[in-house]
Amino acid sequence: MKNLSFLGVDVAKDTLVIFDGQKVYEFQNERGLKKFKRKFFKKKEDRKKRVVIYEPTGPYSAFLEEFCATNMIKVVSLNPRKVPRLREVLGHRAKTDNLDAKLLYEYHKIVSEEEIKEIEYNENLEKLALLLSEYQLYQNIENKLSNFLEYLDRVPVDSKESKKHIQKNLEETRQRLQKIKKEMEELVNKDDDINKGVKEIEKVKGIGKMIATYCYIFFRKRRIRNRREVVALAGLDPEVKESGKRKLVTRISKKGDNRLRSLLFMGALSAIRCKEGGLKEYYESLIKRGKPKKVAIIACARKLLIFAFYNYKKWQMEAQSA
Repeated sequence: MKNLSFLGVDVAKDTLVIFDGQKVYEFQNERGLKKFKRKFFKKKEDRKKRVVIYEPTGPYSAFLEEFCATNMIKVVSLNPRKVPRLREVLGHRAKTDNLDAKLLYEYHKIVSEEEIKEIEYNENLEKLALLLSEYQLYQNIENKLSNFLEYLDRVPVDSKESKKHIQKNLEETRQRLQKIKKEMEELVNKDDDINKGVKEIEKVKGIGKMIATYCYIFFRKRRIRNRREVVALAGLDPEVKESGKRKLVTRISKKGDNRLRSLLFMGALSAIRCKEGGLKEYYESLIKRGKPKKVAIIACARKLLIFAFYNYKKWQMEAQSA
C-alpha cells in the first residue's frame, strides 16, 4: 500500500467534497464526473495508484460508484457504522462536508488491504437496479392513486370528473408495473449468475422475487463481507447513545438503504404469518418479552436480511469452488 495515494470523498446530493491530504476540492455530483476525472484521474497511472474512500449514501453515491466501476478505480466503501466512531476517535466534534472529507481521508492510516477493492460493473445488474427503482416508484404512485379514489367516494360533492382521470392514471400505472415486472423477469432469466443468486435468496420464507432481486443487487454491488456489515449498510443496526458509563440502544440507525429496509419490513410482515421458517415463533417470543410490535417486526426484518445474506454467501462460495 506504500505506492497508493488516497482521496477522502464526502458525497452529498449535489456535490462531492474531496480531500487529497493537502487541499479540499468541490465538484458537481453528476454522471461522468468529468471535472473530478480531469483533476485526479487524467492519466492511467492515477487510476492504478489512487484509492477513493467514501461512505455509501444510497442513490447519492451512484454516480461516484459508476465512475469508479467503469474506470476500474479502487475504492474503500466505509461502513456507515464506523464513521461516528472514527469521528469520536479523531476528535471531530463539528460535522461539515469539508470535515467529513478529511475524516474519510484519515481512515487510510488504518485501512486494511482487503477493504480496498474494485466496484464491479455489470450492465444487466445496472439495468435491473434501474427497473427495480422504477417499479418501487410506480408502486408508491399506485398506492396514492388508490387511496385518493377511496377518498373521492366519501366527499360530499360531485367527483365524477376527478374519478375518471384518477382511474385512467391508475390503470396506466398498473400496466406499467406489469411491463416493468416482465422486463425484470426477462433480465434475471437472461443472466445465469443473477438467476441462480436470486433463486437462492428466494428460498428464505418471507422473501419473494422482488425482495430477493433487490437483496441480490445490494449484496453483489456492495461486496459485503459479513453479517455485521450487511446489517449496518441496510441501516438496521442499533443506534447506541452513551451517557457516562451508560449505553442506551434507542432505535435503529437508519443510515443505510431505506428501500431495502422498507422491502424487508414488508417481507417480515409476511414471514411472521407463516408457520415455516421460524420467524413466527421468534416474533411471538419478542412480544411475550414485552417488545412493542414495531420493534419486534424490525428485529424480524433484520433476521430476514441475515438469512438472505447467508444463502447468498453460501451460493457464492459454492459457485467459486465449482
